[in-house]
Amino acid sequence: MNNYKHTIICRILIFVFFPTLLSGRIYTLNDCIDMAVRNNLSLRKTRESISLSQAQKLLSYSEMLPYISARSSVNRSSSIFGTEPYTDTYSSDISLNQTVFDLSSIFDIKSSRIDVKESNALYEAAVNEIEYSVAGFFYDLLKKKRLLSVKELGFRESEENLRKTRLMYDIGTVSKVDLLRSEVVKNQSELDLLMAEKDIELSKANLAYIIGLEPALEFDVKEESIEVKDYSINDYDALLERVKEENPEVLAERLSVSSGKAQLSSTYCKFLPKLSLSGSYGYSGDKFTFAKEEWDENDSWSVGASVTLPLFTGFSRSASIKQSKALLKMKELELSDAIAIKGIELKKALLAIDEAEKTFTLAEKNLEKAELGYRMTQEKYNLGAATILELIDAEQDYEQAQVTKISSYFDLLLATFYVTNLLGERIVD
Repeated sequence: MNNYKHTIICRILIFVFFPTLLSGRIYTLNDCIDMAVRNNLSLRKTRESISLSQAQKLLSYSEMLPYISARSSVNRSSSIFGTEPYTDTYSSDISLNQTVFDLSSIFDIKSSRIDVKESNALYEAAVNEIEYSVAGFFYDLLKKKRLLSVKELGFRESEENLRKTRLMYDIGTVSKVDLLRSEVVKNQSELDLLMAEKDIELSKANLAYIIGLEPALEFDVKEESIEVKDYSINDYDALLERVKEENPEVLAERLSVSSGKAQLSSTYCKFLPKLSLSGSYGYSGDKFTFAKEEWDENDSWSVGASVTLPLFTGFSRSASIKQSKALLKMKELELSDAIAIKGIELKKALLAIDEAEKTFTLAEKNLEKAELGYRMTQEKYNLGAATILELIDAEQDYEQAQVTKISSYFDLLLATFYVTNLLGERIVD
């Protein structure tokens, strides 16, 4: 048992005085966010979707650009297969086709440009989500480290109280019940310490996973001063308007609606006249030559214009329009749903901030009183005016007050970060 106690104390000293020995490298929140953005597979897929939409945009432009092609051929023909005489024919030509008027392609271009903006908005939304997740795991680890310090102090206090109780029991000033109570408190403190150490390892593993580090890699984190913005439930309406305009997920849904409208217009315009121009120039003869006289005798050219108007398309027109309208309606409903969800999340976050602020204020006052009560009980115990059980109870109240203050502080911090995230702003500048 003494060896086990010695091991626990050594571990405490290592955590308190030599953290850099355990942590191969120390990361800030900004470091963790940068690594997560670089390494996260979902973000990498989202970046590829941006490239895909940009390629689709280029394809839509190509519909309105001229199409130029060149062709050269040689043919050998004979009236009887495989025998002479035979005739060779050489030909070369270049042709051009240009769409002059096609409203459908114009709206396709507009839709593709909106799709690129939507892809960028979705990427920003994914970055925001990763950033908030990293902040959650980062500050969870910091919270667990602070709670570990409290549990370490509680363990040392419980050991000291048990030592005093045993001395008093040996001289007959406390009962067996008091000694058992002191042993139970000490054992529970030891168990709490072990659980706190385990919680740190789990929290560190979660952070390592989301930022893309190897699970076995040793590292640590440090807290830097950052601006914690002040939000109030009284500002809900104004903040909701900002969410509607600035939240990247809502922006992506709004752009999706705009793209749907452009696609519907494109569908309507597919049944309007389409004007195109064409032209070609070429040479054809029984031999290929660059001599001007022979070339001029056998060359030819043509220019033309065409208007295409679909008259009957097998009911595809009404089906296409109906499909585009349905898709647009779905996107409009998704936009309304996204705004409603973000509105609910905003209200929950603001209420959580309000509750956390009140809890933190009360926790600070309670901690001051619990600390004062503990110090006074220590003095009374040293003077013989308080029992060991009273000292143990005061120490536990003081420890619980510290835990409550730490938890309420980090609850307030994360609730504030979530509102910042909903507004589409960076948690760390």
